[in-house]
Amino acid sequence: MDVDRFKLGMRRLASGVSLITTLADGNRHGLVATAVSSVTGEPPSLLICVNKNASAHDHISRSGIYCVNVLPESAQTIAARFSSAMDREKRFETGEWEVLETGAPALVGSLVSFDCEVRETLSYKSHTIFIAEIVATEIWSSETSPLVYLDGRYRQILIEPEMAIIA
Repeated sequence: MDVDRFKLGMRRLASGVSLITTLADGNRHGLVATAVSSVTGEPPSLLICVNKNASAHDHISRSGIYCVNVLPESAQTIAARFSSAMDREKRFETGEWEVLETGAPALVGSLVSFDCEVRETLSYKSHTIFIAEIVATEIWSSETSPLVYLDGRYRQILIEPEMAIIA
């Protein structure tokens, strides 16, 4: 398998952008991710795939908690801040933050925050898959325009006005 061709192909898969946050040893950590998926509805659960070299990886592993903050299209600046290794200690100076149940930072103004407790981990090559039960959910606003990542860039999607269906 040609890895470069695989990566080029995956750039064509549009993905919602989430900010994954955790609290470990009294410090907040986070990273931007597109590898987020629901697992089951009973119990409500999500999985995230995190590169083992990511700065937040070991903190998530050690704390056993994370919050998935689904970003709106207006959050490109905060996504860029969390995507950069520069000024890592200043990441949480942008945005308004609260906590739900676990203590992991929840971004006020995200589309939704899912507060999670890790139940299982699976190591696969360069990544760890963290499977967690959702212990709290906060829907911050009625906005539903997600930040999307496609072909190496953040994108906006056009939301068509609802059209009446004539029968």
